[in-house]
Amino acid sequence: MISSATVALVGLGMWALSPQVSSTGAGPHRDGVASWFSHDSRASGNVASAAYGASTPSPVKPASPLDTMILPTFRATDKGTLVMDQQTRLDVERIHALFPRDEALAKLDSQSVGLPSQAQRDLKALYQQYSQYAQAVAQTFPPGLSNGTLEEATQQLKGLHELRQQYFGAEGAETLFGEEEKTSQELLELMRKQADPKLSLEDKAEQAQAEWKKRQPPAQP
Repeated sequence: MISSATVALVGLGMWALSPQVSSTGAGPHRDGVASWFSHDSRASGNVASAAYGASTPSPVKPASPLDTMILPTFRATDKGTLVMDQQTRLDVERIHALFPRDEALAKLDSQSVGLPSQAQRDLKALYQQYSQYAQAVAQTFPPGLSNGTLEEATQQLKGLHELRQQYFGAEGAETLFGEEEKTSQELLELMRKQADPKLSLEDKAEQAQAEWKKRQPPAQP
């Protein structure tokens, strides 16, 4: 577990700016899972209300918001292998975060049933790699050890980069995490430029995020 400010840095573009949900009830997790829920256009826009179809009463409520979650669609290349990119990694990351191992593997099976056999094997292998990596992150950055400094955030990002290379290889780490790491480095640079000594690391991270968002090109229609 890394510091809250570093979490905000590491995944700004993918999950730090999204509502965060945990399947276990143990607290928030670093993912944009709220975007997976089915949204009823007549509902108020609240994730929980949309997930349960609050605007249209149902005789039976789902046991969990996860029951109405829209699972990702995995893709294969023209050679029959799994498409490896940041989106694929995020989808595997979310399933790993939300479901126990056996259920997660079952979800991956159901979502890859139409893929070539090699792509299905690639997906399971990626899940195994990610599970090992996530365990290493938890062991390397245990809770309660953060001192809340920019230097520590820099070192933690460096440590994450090294762990990713260890578990996914240099090329795989770049393919799966490269864009995210580039954003993190940009945010760190923005934080270093903030001279006010009274700002906490969290305050600097928040301001850096706001500045970073302003600098992004407008979304294409």
